[in-house]
Amino acid sequence: MRLNLSELPTFANVQIDSDAVIFSLSDGRTITIPLVWSKLLSVASTEQRTNFTISAYNVFWDDIDEIIGVENVLFGKNLYL
Repeated sequence: MRLNLSELPTFANVQIDSDAVIFSLSDGRTITIPLVWSKLLSVASTEQRTNFTISAYNVFWDDIDEIIGVENVLFGKNLYL
């Protein structure tokens, strides 16, 4: 079952540390995923990891051609493997 985007929370903030990406959502949840879930992020430089843009439903890392969507973060879609 696919939800309408309007039914999903949006990204409020994103932080990167040495091991994980931390997503803060508009509904108050914080979801952390390990960097190793994204081959592109796990091999990227610190500068590349921190150079991202946030839209309501996606985070874009243009330097490494990586996109992570809120649906993937919430439902664990197999985007990262």
